[in-house]
Amino acid sequence: MALSLQPKKLLRYTLMKTRSYCDNKSSYQRNEEGIPPRTVHGKPYPEWRKPWIQRDGEWTSKLSLFIEKKPSMNILHAMNNIPNLTIGKLKNWWADMKEIQEIQNQIYLPERIASLGANLAAIHFFTHRNSAVRLKGSTPWIVGDIATLNLPNRYVDGYFVEAVDCTNFHHNGIRYEGLKNLSGLNYLKWLSLNNNKHIDVWCLDRIAGQNGRSLEFLDITGHQLSLGSIIALSRMSALKFLIISDPGDNVQVQTALSMLEEEKPGLVIKIAD
Repeated sequence: MALSLQPKKLLRYTLMKTRSYCDNKSSYQRNEEGIPPRTVHGKPYPEWRKPWIQRDGEWTSKLSLFIEKKPSMNILHAMNNIPNLTIGKLKNWWADMKEIQEIQNQIYLPERIASLGANLAAIHFFTHRNSAVRLKGSTPWIVGDIATLNLPNRYVDGYFVEAVDCTNFHHNGIRYEGLKNLSGLNYLKWLSLNNNKHIDVWCLDRIAGQNGRSLEFLDITGHQLSLGSIIALSRMSALKFLIISDPGDNVQVQTALSMLEEEKPGLVIKIAD
């Protein structure tokens, strides 16, 4: 029926049949009317589901802004400590913020793995943080500025990471969160965590679970060995060469290392200078 109408009549007919979503009320009128009552499937919103500050009979003040906006507890804690603020507390707060930022910088990103694959994603992650990577069947190390390396920005077959050197990993070394970026590297045989101060028992346990079946060389110089560390190392079934710091006079660690050598006759343990 509408197709037989003239253009002007067709436009007028269309405008008459079109629902108008324009609100002609001014902002002053909307503020005077207040927030319209909320409904769910045509029924009033249950009172018990409302925030307590919006329930009938509750007293509100200008400070209720902080409740309605739900600020971070860290912000409220900082505001509460403003009267007692000192230079020392500012330095501690800044150090905590830097640590949180560094942890966030090393977290495992599933989106990166989905786009690049585990091996290429690891190359991007470690080279961007002053580390070196060597591929399977290759001699030169991939190291340098991420902007000049010309790495693929999508998945390309043939990249298999065999060695990772984190000796110069920025900001004092890789953390527990960053070690997850080693997952999925089925050809990883060589790993250096020399002088990475954040390496602890939990980090070694993660490496054992992720890469223990392929890792043959491991350098953890600078890590203070403990019984938990030796237990984590014992779970690395393919390990053949281990470089550690001198355990000193710790009899328990020395005994555990001797038992590790007996359990793995093919394992060579070297104490770094």
